[in-house]
Amino acid sequence: MRLWTKRKRGSRQQRSTDFAGTFVKCVSLVAIFFCCWLATAETSAFRLRSAPEKEPLVPEEAGKLFQSKKVAVYVVKKGDRLTDLARRFYGDPEKTWMIEEANELVSLEPGQVLVIPLLTSNPGGLSADGYQVVPIITYHHFSEKCTNALCMPVEEFARQMALLAEEGYRTVTMKEVLRFVNYQQPLPRKTVAITIDDGYRSVYELVYPILKRYNFKATLFIYTDFIDNSPNALSWEQLRELTEAGFEVEAHTITHADLTLKRKGESQAEYLKRIRRELRIPRELIRKHLRQEAVWLAYPYGRWNKLVISMAIEEGYRGGVTVTRGATPFFVDPFRVGRNQVMNPVKGHAFEQLVKYFHGEVLQ
Repeated sequence: MRLWTKRKRGSRQQRSTDFAGTFVKCVSLVAIFFCCWLATAETSAFRLRSAPEKEPLVPEEAGKLFQSKKVAVYVVKKGDRLTDLARRFYGDPEKTWMIEEANELVSLEPGQVLVIPLLTSNPGGLSADGYQVVPIITYHHFSEKCTNALCMPVEEFARQMALLAEEGYRTVTMKEVLRFVNYQQPLPRKTVAITIDDGYRSVYELVYPILKRYNFKATLFIYTDFIDNSPNALSWEQLRELTEAGFEVEAHTITHADLTLKRKGESQAEYLKRIRRELRIPRELIRKHLRQEAVWLAYPYGRWNKLVISMAIEEGYRGGVTVTRGATPFFVDPFRVGRNQVMNPVKGHAFEQLVKYFHGEVLQ
């Protein structure tokens, strides 16, 4: 028994000795590591002090500095154009506005550092104090001298377009408006959509040169029985030239008939058949002659009802425009989109009121 106890005590003493030895070794290793680290730090500090100071991070060769999935940083070099940068980073030279608005650009100068957003953000134009709206203005026909409210004097139209250009507005087509309304695509803050109804020849002869001067585009809503069938109407050939210049052509029915009214003696079945034809044929003709897909319907006289909207959806339309005044936010019903008719005469600052692009409201 005593022998066992002694052995047991001896084991404890041995373990204590081993533990103490191990602890001393650990402390020694830590001390050695700290000394090495201190020596290395001193050497590094000496190197840093003795190394020549580097120049600020302004690259001698301008160009892309950094790019992630969300953003690119680019230094402007001599000869750069915004359209080239938009084509390079977005694949679309029309998207220069995204670079301009992100950097509050007034002009492009060599050496400028640009932050270029690469992901779509805030497609609805929301902010803490309100939300973006797209003014859609509409005209009918134009002349040097006008005698009715739907005719716009060409001199007055030229003044309006000059005002839009001076104020920094950008024009968008109705297909771009549709993507905005569907919360798919942001638009420039100062955006206006120019629409022209019916299909008068004066669009080509008087309006097109003015719009081309400012690199503006428009959407034409045509009723197809008028095209090529009157001295005052556009031809399909002229429409092709306009579409090649960036204009869009959308549907305004075949005959400009009120889609909500049945004709005298017309049965319900006959009425539905006629309305369906009024909706279907314009899309087929636009596709055939212009190789464009019409997705918007301008309701003749601005009149619509639930039946007309339902049939338009069945025929492949994705939106409809009225002549109810008011600008367009992203949350509007795409088949009840209002437009501001620009009527003759235009008094005072009436036109400026029609193209307001922001609705102020504290959002919670």
